[in-house]
Amino acid sequence: MDEAVKAELARLRDEDNRQNHRIDDLEQSVKAIQDLTISVHALAQDMRQMLSELKDQGTRLERFDGRLEALEQQPARRWQRMSDKVLDTAVGLLAGAVITGLAMLAVQYIR
Repeated sequence: MDEAVKAELARLRDEDNRQNHRIDDLEQSVKAIQDLTISVHALAQDMRQMLSELKDQGTRLERFDGRLEALEQQPARRWQRMSDKVLDTAVGLLAGAVITGLAMLAVQYIR
């Protein structure tokens, strides 16, 4: 082979090596992009699931707030009933004492 053919063959081998190296770099880049795409897809699914769980949690929290409000009002209602009973008892005792006193006065005047 003459020198010109050998030089051209060497140049083609060098170019093939450079092209193969560039192709390897591109394959690694494509793999990295695919991995990133898969990760983003998984992240999007996780975000959808989290959103769904947050909505469910919000619904449960609203129901809990209603029950909590009822529980918070229960001592106030109990106190109101107790104070009503105490007031009714006091009025009843006072009315009974007044009626008893009037009855005793009436009996004394009748004698």
